[in-house]
Amino acid sequence: MIQNKRYLLFSEKDIAYMKRSGFNVHHVEKQLDMYKKGSPFLKLNRPCRKNDGILSVTSSKSKRLIDLYEQKSNKYRLMKFVPASGAASRMFGEWFVVLHNDGLDLTTFSRSFFKKLKQYPFYRLIREHQQFLNFMEQKNVRHLLNFILSEQGLNFGGRPKALIPFHLYGDGSMRTALEEHILDAVQYAVGANNTCLLHFTVSEEHQRDIMKKIKSVKRDGAKGYPAKYKISVSCQSSSTNMMAVDANNLPARDPAGCLIFRPGGHGALLTNLNKIDADYIFVRNIDNVAPQTVWDKIVPYRKMMGGLIMQIQEEIYDSIRRLNVARPRLSDIKKIHDFCSRTLNVHFPGDVKNPLTNDKIKYLFSMLNRPLRVCGMVRNNNEPGGGPFWVEEDDGSLTLQIVEHAHVDKGNKKQGNIWSDAQYFNPVDMVCSIKDYQGKKFNLSKFVDNHAYVISLKKEKGRNIKALEMPGLWNGGMARWNTVFVELPLMVFNPVKVVDDLLRPEHLISHPLNDRSVK
Repeated sequence: MIQNKRYLLFSEKDIAYMKRSGFNVHHVEKQLDMYKKGSPFLKLNRPCRKNDGILSVTSSKSKRLIDLYEQKSNKYRLMKFVPASGAASRMFGEWFVVLHNDGLDLTTFSRSFFKKLKQYPFYRLIREHQQFLNFMEQKNVRHLLNFILSEQGLNFGGRPKALIPFHLYGDGSMRTALEEHILDAVQYAVGANNTCLLHFTVSEEHQRDIMKKIKSVKRDGAKGYPAKYKISVSCQSSSTNMMAVDANNLPARDPAGCLIFRPGGHGALLTNLNKIDADYIFVRNIDNVAPQTVWDKIVPYRKMMGGLIMQIQEEIYDSIRRLNVARPRLSDIKKIHDFCSRTLNVHFPGDVKNPLTNDKIKYLFSMLNRPLRVCGMVRNNNEPGGGPFWVEEDDGSLTLQIVEHAHVDKGNKKQGNIWSDAQYFNPVDMVCSIKDYQGKKFNLSKFVDNHAYVISLKKEKGRNIKALEMPGLWNGGMARWNTVFVELPLMVFNPVKVVDDLLRPEHLISHPLNDRSVK
């Protein structure tokens, strides 16, 4: 037997399993420490507001940034990065409850379901089958749900969300979320060599089906678009899975006595992002995509964000070059200090606010030489998820962070009030720059707040267990990046978290598909 210093005995079989699966035993021991400490809280200072952490871009400045982006985009490798490993089962959660709970009174649900059924974009797929007609005649909602969700029918409950039809166009064509993201990207993410780079992170079990769909879209759906597509996929590494524990913070085991490891959340995708080779990367979730009929209204905001990050990045590189001379001028130091404070939202701790010193030059360099992200923020419309806040750090400085509710101490009245006072929401709509002033890629793992993990309660085959999630990709995973929040209109955010979100006005299309070529 091999004894962990503080917790329990691991058997030789446990150690062999961990090593075989790519788990670092030392890291597993650290995870047990994290469970014992519990979920850490961030210290909120205040919510971000317009002109206090959130940039509001005027229409004239927006036009200049769009022009800048269109002039320079062909010089860079541009990519759209889409986390797409989510299963559709959660999207159909309510339907699964109805399907598997025989004790429910289905009167109200059935009336609502059959009333809405024809509005779903995938309705045509259902009505093509003879079983559908039988179920409709019988008004048998459970059999119909079973047909839609299970392997005996359409198997929507077993598909990834990426392969669920999201939109039905006026010409009768349906598009899945995956198709919309591919065709949407060419509107703004075409870079050097007239190439549109896309990368999807997918679950291993769905990789084959997604690759098959990608090939069909490139072959058929992308005709008429002048750009070349280069699309890649990756899976979340199983080595980023985290050990689950029981109520006593001891490793949870399955009925066979094997250790239980669970996916480490979207923060694990930082490993995937770290392998990307691109100059500017647009990040959007798979379930946030609009139909083509409104792209002409939304795309300018993506280009504006692209122009903004290019403008800021150029000034960062110029500032670093001015710092790297033998004797930086005092006037340059002051300008760089003002730029960091005004544009990059750097809040200097007291010991580096003074004029020219070697320590201050080093500090400015360290603040500038980081990955950069420009994150869109929309007005809070009671959507579930995190938002932009000023967070107090241990050294007394303030940083801009995207904070989730799990990181807020709701038992502290002041912290709870700050959280409740938020006016903006994070739609996960950002552009990232991950190369330094010499064109070398940053090691993104060096800019993570490793204390920003989350512990949540989960069910594992009927048992309560605790699950650990790594610092979120756009939360603690990017906590030490240079961050700029910019206000976007609510129309850029078109989430589909549950199936009835497909019936929101922004997803329903009542006019023919716009077939204009991309300019």
